[in-house]
Amino acid sequence: MRTNTVFLKVFVPVVLTAFLFSCAGAFISPAVRADFETGLALFNQGKFTEALPLFEKATAAEPDYYEAQLYLGRTYLSMKNFAKAIPSLRAAYRLSPQDFKGQIVDILIDALLGAAFAEVKKGNYEDSLSYLRELMSVEPRAAKVKEEISSALVAVAMSLFMKGEVRDAVKLFSDAIKENPDNARAYLGLARALLKTGAIPDAIDAARKALSLDPTSSEAFNVMKDIMR
Repeated sequence: MRTNTVFLKVFVPVVLTAFLFSCAGAFISPAVRADFETGLALFNQGKFTEALPLFEKATAAEPDYYEAQLYLGRTYLSMKNFAKAIPSLRAAYRLSPQDFKGQIVDILIDALLGAAFAEVKKGNYEDSLSYLRELMSVEPRAAKVKEEISSALVAVAMSLFMKGEVRDAVKLFSDAIKENPDNARAYLGLARALLKTGAIPDAIDAARKALSLDPTSSEAFNVMKDIMR
C-alpha cells in the first residue's frame, strides 16, 4: 500500500503537469474556439471583412488567446489597416510560444513598415518615427527590411528638411545610412542638410559617397556644385 501511495504522489503530479502543458490552449471556451475556427476558414478564403468580427469577438472574450490575436492582426494587415493590426500582433508575439515568435515578428515588421509609410504619406512624421523606432529595435532584421527602414527614414528626413528642421533631418539621414550604408539618397540628403548647417567638409564627404554609389546621379553632381561655390 505504501508503495502505491508513493507512486501516486509522484506519478499523478507528473501526469497532471504534462497534461496541462500539452493542453496549454485547451482552456479556451468551445464557443470562442468555434468563433475562431469560423473566422479562420473565412480568412483563408480571403473574406477578411467577414472574418474580422469573429476574431474581434474571440479576442474580446479571451484576450490571452494568442492565435486569435495573431489572426485579428493578420486580418487588419490584409485590409491595409496597419495601425489596428499592430496592437494585436504585439499581443500575439507576447503570448505565443517561444518557437513561434520568429514567425510573428516577420508579420509585425510588415505592419510596422506599412504604418510608417502610411503616416509619412499623411504628413504625420512623429507617428511615422514612432513606428520606425520600434522597427529599429527589432533584431535580427533581414537586409531587405533594413533597406525599407532606411527608405522610410529618408522620406521623413526630406520632409523635415523642407520644413527647415535641418538638424533633425541630419540625424535622420544619418540613421538611414546606419540602416543601409548603400542608400545613395540618404547620403545625398545628408550632404544637402550638412551644407545648410555650414559643415562643408562633412557635406563634401557625403556628396562624394552619394556619387560613388550612383555615379550617374545628376542630383549628386548638382549638390557637389553647390558645395564648391
